[in-house]
This record gives sequence, C-alpha cells and structure tokens, in this order.
Amino acid sequence: MSESIYKQNFEKWKTALLGTEYEAELLELEKDAEKCADSFYRDLEFGTAGMRGVLGLGTNRMNIFNVRRATQALADLINEQNQAHRGVAIAYDTRHMSDVFAEETAGVLLANGIHVYMYDKPRSVPQLSFAVLELNCFAGVVITASHNPSQYNGYKVYGEDGGQMATADSAKITQYIERIEDPFHIKTQMLVASDRFNHIGRSEDFVYYSKVENLIINKEAVQNQAGKINVVYTPLHGTGLGPVRHVLHDIGIKKLHIVAEQEMPDGDFPTVSAPNPENREAFDLAFLLANKVGADLVLATDPDCDRLGIAVRGTSGEFTVLTGNQIGCLLLDYVLSQKQPGFTGDEFVVKSLVSTDMADVIAKQYNVEMRNVYTGFKFIAEQIKLSEQQGAGKFLFGFEESYGYLFGTFVRDKDAVQASMMVAEMACFYAEKGKTLHDALLSLYEKYGWYSEVVISQTLEGQEGIRKIMNAVETLRADYPESIGGFEVLSIYDYKTQTFTDKKAGKTTPINMDSMNVLSFTLEGGRFIVRPSGTEPKLKTYLSVSAGDAATAEARLAKLKEGADGLIGALLEG
Repeated sequence: MSESIYKQNFEKWKTALLGTEYEAELLELEKDAEKCADSFYRDLEFGTAGMRGVLGLGTNRMNIFNVRRATQALADLINEQNQAHRGVAIAYDTRHMSDVFAEETAGVLLANGIHVYMYDKPRSVPQLSFAVLELNCFAGVVITASHNPSQYNGYKVYGEDGGQMATADSAKITQYIERIEDPFHIKTQMLVASDRFNHIGRSEDFVYYSKVENLIINKEAVQNQAGKINVVYTPLHGTGLGPVRHVLHDIGIKKLHIVAEQEMPDGDFPTVSAPNPENREAFDLAFLLANKVGADLVLATDPDCDRLGIAVRGTSGEFTVLTGNQIGCLLLDYVLSQKQPGFTGDEFVVKSLVSTDMADVIAKQYNVEMRNVYTGFKFIAEQIKLSEQQGAGKFLFGFEESYGYLFGTFVRDKDAVQASMMVAEMACFYAEKGKTLHDALLSLYEKYGWYSEVVISQTLEGQEGIRKIMNAVETLRADYPESIGGFEVLSIYDYKTQTFTDKKAGKTTPINMDSMNVLSFTLEGGRFIVRPSGTEPKLKTYLSVSAGDAATAEARLAKLKEGADGLIGALLEG
C-alpha cells in the first residue's frame, strides 16, 4: 500500500475519533511515522483462521472497531442463511482485552437479532468448539492469539461442526468485511438488555469433562498407576488450569504439582518471553518444581489450551522437551496398539502434511489409513465431518507437529485437555511395563527408524516483510533447485498450482487437493517444505530426514539445515 493510502486511512480514523477517549492515543501514534504506517497500511487480514494482530488503534491492529467490523460480517452471513435462532457461542482467553472483545462481539450479534451463548469466564479453545456442537450453534467465536507474545490478540471463527470455519464461509466473511467502510457506527446492544443473551459455564464444563474422561482406553493401567506417577503441570498463565487439573484429578492422578508462578491468569505472561510450550524456556520453572518433587513427566499448555508440550526425564536424569512430532508418534502408536483388537478396517488417522513421515510408517504398520492434509486443524476437522457425511470411516486420532492433538470428535479443534489426559494414560501404561515415556520413544525409533525434523521460522514484520516472504516463495516456485544442502531433489509437490512433478520420470501430474501456497520437495533421504504462515508475517520451512541411527540422522539434518538456511536467506534478500 502506498504512503498516501496509509495516510488516508489514518486521517479517516483521526476524524472519526477526535473528541473521543482514543484521540490522545491516535495523536501520539501520529508522531511515530513508521509505527503509524504499519498500523494503517492495510486492513487486518481475515484469513482462514480469522484475525490475529498486535493490540492498538489502526486498520492493521486488533481493536474494538475491527472486532465489530468482523462480527457484523459474521452476522450478515448468519442472517443471510436464516440461522439467527441457532446462535453463536463465544469464549475468550486470559489475554489483554479478550473479555472486552468478547463482549463487543456479543453486542453486535445481539443488535443483529442473533442469539448469543457466552462463557462467563475465560475458557479454552476446545471448550468453545465443544459448546458449538453441544448447543447446536450455527457458529462460534473465540478471542485468543494462542501462544503469541502478550502484545497480540485475535478473533477465531468456528462453523456449525465445531471446527474452524470452512474456507468458503471465511471467504464470504472477508467479502462482507470489505463492504463495511465505516467501522465506527456499527450497531451494538447491551448484553443485559437482551433476552437473546445467555451465559454458559459450569454445567457445560462438566459435560465436557465427562466426555474427555470417557476417552480413557486402558482403564486397568490407569487404575493401577495413576496414583503413582508424578506429574508437574503449568498452564502458562492461561485457561488450562481448571480443565486440565479437573480431568487429571478425576482419573486418579494424585501427585499433580502446579507451577505456582504460572498458575494464575495473566495477560502479560510475566514469566516467559512467549507462552509457547514449543519453547524450552516455557518449561524452566516447571523443571525447577519437577526436580524438587521428583516428577518424571512435565505438561505445559498454551494460553488457550489447545497446544500441549511435554518433557520427560531421560536415562541421564535430565529432562528432554519432546517435539510435536515425537509426541504425535508416541500417541499415535499408543492409540493404535490399544485399539487394534477392535479394528473393523475402516479406521483412519489424520495429520498435517508438514508433520513427520514417521507417523505414516506407524499407521501403515497397523494397516490404518493415514490422511495427510494442509496445516491448520480445520482440515483435520473437515476429514471428521466428511466421514460423518459419507457414513464411512472411523476417526481415531489427529495431530499436527505444532503441538496439536485430538482424539474425541465432540471437539473439532486441537485439544490440550484431551491430550494431557491421554499422555497421562500413556505414562500409566508404560509404567505398568516398568518403562518411561522416554523408553517408549527410543523403542519407536528402534522399530521404525530415526526421524529428525526441525522447523525454521523467519519473521519479517510490516508490509515490506510480507512482500519479501511472498516473493521468496514465488521465486522458488519459478526455479526449482536441483539439490538442497547436497540432497538431490527427486520430486516437487506444488500445492498452489496443484501439480506433482517427478523429476526423474520427467512427468507432471495433478494433485487432487484445494490450492494452497505450499511447496514440498522430496529429497534423497529427506524432505523440504516451505510455506508462508496463514496467521503471522512468517516464512516457515520444514526439514525432515531419516536414518538408521540417531547420530546419522542428526548429522544429515544439520547438513540439510545448513543448505536450507543458505537457500532461504538468499531468497529473502532477493
């Protein structure tokens, strides 16, 4: 966007907000040209997962005006389909402004004649997904920015199946947003003044808890070992404390220790740079407590409690933070091994295509279909919905390498409450055999081979950053490399052009998937995938190798990473 456009946007907001409580903040913003430009150079994008951005005033920021605008667009979609009577479920996390944005969302929906069911206090993402299904709502909204730093917040929209809204409906909302030129005079209604407003809370919580606990597979192992295993848990200042603690206590985990410094909700997330269980730093306080109480298992959930990270004590006595791929493979193998006696032949599991190939090998070992889908749990939810519509196929498990897992279909997004309980059950099962989760992971590698993966994320802020990211991917698409880090490129999956190219055979064939800006290179002994993030100004690169032993796998991964760093660095500079 040109300088004149951002200035036009700023002047429009300045005119509308002069004499209001926002005037001083706008005038202060005007003094910082770079910050002002980034705040107004574009509209905050409403993507397939909704909106996410830095808090503040501006067209490119999370604020009540953009929340009202998005909600009015959602209301237009609902009323267009005559579904106001079914209503919308609303939840919010512990971030700054989350409760305010939730109330603004409710107010706009009520003003449009739509019923609202809003949680009375902060709740997790999976509980929102559950509420949409349980209450037969037409849609759901959760105010959250997941594991992003404290200056962010977001707005996620869910469809009637409890999964993130379908791509076609998200596109409609984007269209409806674009036709709302004035975000300052959108009608809203006081919550207390409407008989269409309903608070939801504890009664829905207990139904959800019961459904989670019914997922237990090996009740005998849990009964025998739950009182013995020693677990530390941190909610990282988010929504996980209530549901995770409740469920773990219910299944008999008596030695459950909560990290006191991270127990209470706090939108500043003062003990971590980012409340992300993918980062080892998020476990620092938990490790101190675990060593003090002698725990062998540490669980950490992000603020909206959809992602779960775990750490296990290894043979040396030190804790190892497992990757999302390692957790996913452990859970996959456990679920399939426990349920195999009852298989009928129509079972399936799902993962994102950027997740480890080791999972495909495990599923094949159990003769269970593995479905690979695009990144984003909505695509896993779509597979569940598809199987229900067709009346064929039984979903067993889904996961993404980014620490998201799902077992029970009463939720249609990643669920760290379910995952926490299943990890605890798995720990009980292996404890019965005199093994730890670390032992179990080593056994998987010995059986299926050593897989090593790494995700490289480059963040380039602002409009120039987004331009560089998109240009880098298009440059790579236009000129495929012959090799990456010394690994020969064997084939290319270009999901944007929906084509598969076999370089050795010299053939290009179509891919039967919707178009998505993802490039995947199959290498000699590895894989290289690149895609722009759908929610942040990031370029993500996924590297994977396999080998017969750990040392060889790590050496191969280091070599591939060196080549990938050079390639991506050159593309971003170009």
